[in-house]
Amino acid sequence: MEKIIRLKHWQVFGIVAIGYIISYILQSSNFEIWGIPSLVFAAISTIITLILIFSWIMVIGLFLNNKEENTHYFRNWVFILSVCSCVVGYSLLNLERLNIDTALLPFWTGFFTTFTFWGIGYTFFHAAKSLKSLELGREAEFSEYIIDAIMLFAFPIGVWFIQPRINRILAKFVAI
Repeated sequence: MEKIIRLKHWQVFGIVAIGYIISYILQSSNFEIWGIPSLVFAAISTIITLILIFSWIMVIGLFLNNKEENTHYFRNWVFILSVCSCVVGYSLLNLERLNIDTALLPFWTGFFTTFTFWGIGYTFFHAAKSLKSLELGREAEFSEYIIDAIMLFAFPIGVWFIQPRINRILAKFVAI
């Protein structure tokens, strides 16, 4: 976990940007390998990229939540469940372009959508609130951490602002 926290902002961005670039190239292409169309490979690449993004957010949230100096506490297992619901929901949304998820799970699609909305809210707001609370040394108010939640949600832009702050927090705790 600490190796992921120690990454620089450009490294996190680069790892995930490669996944999005590969997905875009595969989606724009029209080829088959062993009878599997490039759109399937694009969906797999996007799902792997989503897993990487949400793993990064989960590691941040768990790292911040487990610091004794953090005044905002949430349950780790609920946070992990919310991150998993985001991954499943976004993956199902991504699989829709293959026209296979409605055939497999017609009834459960609405349930996963609702669960995904809950997961997005819980994941982004608790990770952002923990980050801001740790920086301020007190429980952060909604108006203080809403921008951080939006930055986490707006991944390509937000990583450039969030990861350096995580690195500063890590350096502060390692120096102590």
